Amino acid sequence: MKNSSIINRQKHYFFLISIILLTILQSCDSGTIPIVKTTVSTVVQGSFYDGLAVDSKGNVYGSDFVGNTVYKLDTSGQVSVFVNGLVSPNGIGVNNKDEIYICDNFGNTIYKYDNEGNELESFEATSPAGIKKLPWSNDMIFVEYNTNTLSVLKEDGSIEKLYEGAPINGPAGIAFDRYGNTFIGNFNDRKILKFKNNQITTIAQLPAEGTDTNYLGFLTYAKGYLYATQIGEHKIYKINPRKKDGLEIFAGSVQGNVDGDISEATFNYPNGILASKDQKTLYISDAGTSNLRIISSKIDRDGD
Repeated sequence: MKNSSIINRQKHYFFLISIILLTILQSCDSGTIPIVKTTVSTVVQGSFYDGLAVDSKGNVYGSDFVGNTVYKLDTSGQVSVFVNGLVSPNGIGVNNKDEIYICDNFGNTIYKYDNEGNELESFEATSPAGIKKLPWSNDMIFVEYNTNTLSVLKEDGSIEKLYEGAPINGPAGIAFDRYGNTFIGNFNDRKILKFKNNQITTIAQLPAEGTDTNYLGFLTYAKGYLYATQIGEHKIYKINPRKKDGLEIFAGSVQGNVDGDISEATFNYPNGILASKDQKTLYISDAGTSNLRIISSKIDRDGD
């Protein structure tokens, strides 16, 4: 009886494996292999010039650095004014409560709002440029452009300085990988830095092959890689954070505003960049047009 039970179990396993293999073979039949298409589209409403953030519901916030307004793109595709009256809104961050932090760069202030745009608090800072929520915490980490400083704005409102000075050089972008490591993007020299155990190391530097405005705008993290904008090259770079100088061009070529397949899409001084919560979509603010560009991927089963 024992041997018979073993044989029957083996037959059952063999049957299951056969079904799985048959399913795989059928899915690989010519003409049915799914193709992932990555395309670029544009939102022309509002003015998305600089830093970006997304809340837990998927609403996207973008700052107009050369204006005084932060705009909101809601999940239905509608654009509205979130707050205005700022001096030069720059980086934006969102905490666990969907409270919005906005760096007013020339205003030397970080403002905190509820999700309806009502001001809750403000914090003095020198030229704040970028701000993001720390992983596994409700504290916010931010950088000051003029002082080359990395600091934490704690939930209780106190500020703790983490690092100051070289190799930080005009910081703006902040990103975290899945392990919670902190990465900083230098606007001035286009270097991407890793902050860990109170030490900073350089992992990559974007090229400077644009005819002007050779700066790194912002950076973000998605599915194992960092993505950073090179404003003057009109390009987006993909960076392997586990490899020294492991970077490649992800999108963009010449200056332009072409939508469509990512291999043909062009950008116009791309500046802010942010991955969606599921890391399947990238949002980019084109400083040249103040348009919001959206890079998204989907499975094209028809091959269209």
